[in-house]
Amino acid sequence: MKRHIITLILALAALTATAQHDEQVTVEGKYRPKVNKVNKLVLQPETPQPNYNIPSSEVNPIEAKQKFTLDLEKIAPTGFAAKKDQLVIPTNNFLMAGIGTRLSPVFLYKHNSMLTKTLGLGVGVKHNSSWLNIKNYAPSGYMNNLFDINLTTSKFDGFQVDGGVYYKNDMYHYYGLNRSEFPVSLTDTQIEALCPRQTYNTIGGHLGLSSTSTRMAELTHSGSVDYHYTFDAFEAKEHSIELDYGLGYTQNWWGDKSHPQKAGLDLGFQYDGFKLGDNETENRILFKVNPFLEMSDEFYKLHLGVRIDGTTNVAPEDKFLAVRPDLSGSIFVLNKKLEFYAGLNGGRKLLRFSEIVEENPFYSCNYLPNHSFGVFRSRNVKLGFEGGVRTNIVDIVDLHLGVRYRHTDNDPFYQQNKATVALPITTGTQFPIWNSYELVYDETQTVSVLINARVRLRNSLTADLGFAYNNCKPSVEEYAWYRPSTESKLKLTYDLNDKLSFNSSLLYQGGRYAKVWNDGPLAKYPPRFSSEKMKDVFDLSLGADYKVNDQITAFALLDNVACQKYQLYYNYPVTGIQLFAGVKLRF
Repeated sequence: MKRHIITLILALAALTATAQHDEQVTVEGKYRPKVNKVNKLVLQPETPQPNYNIPSSEVNPIEAKQKFTLDLEKIAPTGFAAKKDQLVIPTNNFLMAGIGTRLSPVFLYKHNSMLTKTLGLGVGVKHNSSWLNIKNYAPSGYMNNLFDINLTTSKFDGFQVDGGVYYKNDMYHYYGLNRSEFPVSLTDTQIEALCPRQTYNTIGGHLGLSSTSTRMAELTHSGSVDYHYTFDAFEAKEHSIELDYGLGYTQNWWGDKSHPQKAGLDLGFQYDGFKLGDNETENRILFKVNPFLEMSDEFYKLHLGVRIDGTTNVAPEDKFLAVRPDLSGSIFVLNKKLEFYAGLNGGRKLLRFSEIVEENPFYSCNYLPNHSFGVFRSRNVKLGFEGGVRTNIVDIVDLHLGVRYRHTDNDPFYQQNKATVALPITTGTQFPIWNSYELVYDETQTVSVLINARVRLRNSLTADLGFAYNNCKPSVEEYAWYRPSTESKLKLTYDLNDKLSFNSSLLYQGGRYAKVWNDGPLAKYPPRFSSEKMKDVFDLSLGADYKVNDQITAFALLDNVACQKYQLYYNYPVTGIQLFAGVKLRF
């Protein structure tokens, strides 16, 4: 009788429970491994070990990077596994070098090794740039650099410590100006003034501490601190500090001894300070307290918690404490190959300057009068629900169907910067970033439907399919600017033999709208905003890898085969077809 009551309670809880997500609804975690390999919570802490991760070897020029919002790795939980689902053999060094048709170099190097039995070292370097100007609009180019180094040690009794530092440099020569459509003739000097080079630099570091104890009835601890400092070419500066601490206690309070329960508490603190030129620093603080209880059995797993968070900010809507549910539950049937999950969640997330320009490097806050406070707010999910089913009943197919709902305050959207449009053209005057963007916030309700599938045929052909339909309704704005209503991705990988393999990727995105000025930059009366439906995205890429030997692989990629010059943001189109070629080395 007791077991039947517990089963009924869990079934009801699973209909109103899910893992907490602070990110946008379209951001999901990894889907694989199979359901039957994740059928219960690991309630006892596992000893962390230094691991080697082969970096992504996909060619990633800036325009491909800008497509990250179109990639279903941002939309759906499908995670592309290693070739033929085999484990990657660890190696000390991985290097990829290539060049594109615009003389665009691509370089990636990753080193991992154990300096001693307890001390691991990792070093990484990335670079890609455009040596030739992109002349679709005004002359432009880009350059991206990243260097990181980290150390991991398990020398401390009962704990493992990992830490590292990184430096990132991104340069963009803006080209949001169509010379052929501009109403007046501009000299190269004026174009350079209207479309300057913008540079973002970020310096950061991480230090983490995690318990290696696996004993029952013992407190386990974990903590981390992250620091980021970002500054640009126009005297915008941001300091960010994040502190996280977790405390857990595992015990058999009831039920099977092989399925203990875990009580825990997660604490978080974040400080973000933004300053533009000589203006005052905008200081924001976010804190969270998240107590929870986890339990599992052969046929279910359950997470019961609550999130309490608050922010300090000059924006009135951010000055209060909020309590959100943190509930997640799953039920497994058919020999644990079918999982039903559901849940409730919510919470705040600080919108940071560094994250905004990573998503949209054409953003600029230089024209804000006296830099009024509240430019960067906290995105507040007042209530979230998600549910769905995951299954691999058929061995060759992994399938995930899901639905999401989010009621969000301070949901950010991009619109053209009003000040840049209103400025007149004056010879010799420097105008930072002519066609730039600013943020506008709104309250939204979003419903999303996700479908993801992975099909493996004959151990040589793999197809990954993702589809998402998003219905986002803002309270004030006419549309959810630049957010697609439909997006999908199909990725095919085919191994012809042990040496030669092919891959293809197709991206589609439709239903996007831009908020633009309808009167142009030379209007004699106050300009007005209007909506414009953007061209659907259709992007096809074809690639091939030829394995020379166990250490050397040659690759080639033909990007945007259909030569579609769709716009990522209004007046910022991607270029047409590109060819990349190079080698990958493992040694």
